[in-house]
Amino acid sequence: MKNFQTLIDETLQAEDIEELESAADLFQFGIEKGHYNKRQADEFNTAYWKVKNKCLAYEIAEQVKANTLDIIYIVSNAPANIKSNSSDLLDYVNGRLKALKGKINNR
Repeated sequence: MKNFQTLIDETLQAEDIEELESAADLFQFGIEKGHYNKRQADEFNTAYWKVKNKCLAYEIAEQVKANTLDIIYIVSNAPANIKSNSSDLLDYVNGRLKALKGKINNR
């Protein structure tokens, strides 16, 4: 079983969702075997979502012409159930960007 800090470091360095899901599977296996505790589970969850939000945002940024940092912020704050469906997430991001654009233009 991997050292917890090594697993976190590798998770934070994941370059795509496939690598991230592999890390999540490995962590889940470690949880089932009792190698990790609640605090470590919380820390892994935070690292997992940080990387997943970034990966999802970069996928959306390929389809949407907008500031990547804005897209990362929107994706990070999107409801979790939307993040599992790429078309719903794209619609959500487009809607938030239109709302943001409307607020900027009205000032």
